[in-house]
Amino acid sequence: MFCVKNLLFDGEVHAISILISIFARYKQECIMVYDRHIDKTEEELCELREVYSRSEVDRFTDGLESGRINSEEKVIKFTNYIRESDGLTQLEYARLVKLQQEGFIEKFATNYNNQYGTCHMLMNKMRSSISRGTKMLERLCEKKRSRGHSTSKSKVIDSSKMGKSPYTFSLWGLEHYNESVCTLYNEIVNYESHLTVCIELCLYIIEQVAYVRSHPEDAHQKHQNSRREVLLNNRSVIRRFIDMNAEMENDLMEKVEAWKHEKKSMEEISAMLYHTLDENEYNNWIISEEVMEARRQGITNQERALWGDNKQQVMRCRAAYSHIDELEPEGQEGRIGGQFLALLHKWSNVQQSRGLEYWLTYFTDFYKTSGGKLTPVKIGAVKRGQALISKDKIEQKEVEKFYQTMDNLVKKHMIIPSEQENNMQEAVNF
Repeated sequence: MFCVKNLLFDGEVHAISILISIFARYKQECIMVYDRHIDKTEEELCELREVYSRSEVDRFTDGLESGRINSEEKVIKFTNYIRESDGLTQLEYARLVKLQQEGFIEKFATNYNNQYGTCHMLMNKMRSSISRGTKMLERLCEKKRSRGHSTSKSKVIDSSKMGKSPYTFSLWGLEHYNESVCTLYNEIVNYESHLTVCIELCLYIIEQVAYVRSHPEDAHQKHQNSRREVLLNNRSVIRRFIDMNAEMENDLMEKVEAWKHEKKSMEEISAMLYHTLDENEYNNWIISEEVMEARRQGITNQERALWGDNKQQVMRCRAAYSHIDELEPEGQEGRIGGQFLALLHKWSNVQQSRGLEYWLTYFTDFYKTSGGKLTPVKIGAVKRGQALISKDKIEQKEVEKFYQTMDNLVKKHMIIPSEQENNMQEAVNF
């Protein structure tokens, strides 16, 4: 019989034999390679949820056959892998729950969304669950030998018997398998249940974020709540910037102003910016905006110490203090009496962190600067007036009458809030 070996030297025959041996071993060991890549999108999450909901026994048994998990040792090894993966998934789920409970949806700005979208960020937080879950699916795929060197790969979720792949119905139930196989099945079902819960929490958070972005009123409310918190935590910084008369250049503040000139409302702007800024960007914007607003309104350091960020109350008190003489407050020898000032202090609603003396100093200076003709009494007389109020020696109806008098004085000399806001909005939109 004709043989190629007869035409070759002994060395060449030996080399070809080695190549044939290597090729045979490669052919035997080479198995089908699957694509485990998962895009970080909401659609992929929904697809994974659908895949992990499939836990039929027939899929499982066919997966064992296809994946050649055909020995006690392989079953036990795979079971340990599933248990380890399940522990990591539960840990990642606890972290997602913590993220939600810490107010991720309620916060206007977070340190997670500057670089990635919500879905991408959440899938990063369940990285082990996604990676190890797809590896589990791959173990239950057909182990066909690859033919040729095609770069195209089948997606693991489409090829796995526990995924979307067609499967063969088994003639026997789990009762005909070893106990270790039944244990493996129960572990996989438990693992896929936890994977599904984890994915559903991610989808819920994504849905809530999308809802806020599509409802400008909700986005604006969250902006207002976060803004209030930033101002509360940065009062000393804001006061220092006001006193320093520092430049407050801020790109985001300029961008917001440009949007306002384009007739966009703050509700629309809030929806556009919700969950797109990190906390530093947001804090910088709010502080810069507050400092510039305070300068425009001329709110002083003393006023911020007395009333914090309640600009409306500052304006009310200014209007009242500058027209006190119209009330002809009772006193002696051209003075404003202690009882009157004690009632005025109570009406002014000063922050509790500031004492009576600090307020009296501010009132006296402001009153005199506004052209007041009387002289406020000293702190001792005002304290005696406070004692009369606290001991109910001044009837409640007198206190209420005083409050009404002050409110009427404010209404007379101050633009009402709605008109003031409209005027400011008209100025911005001009």
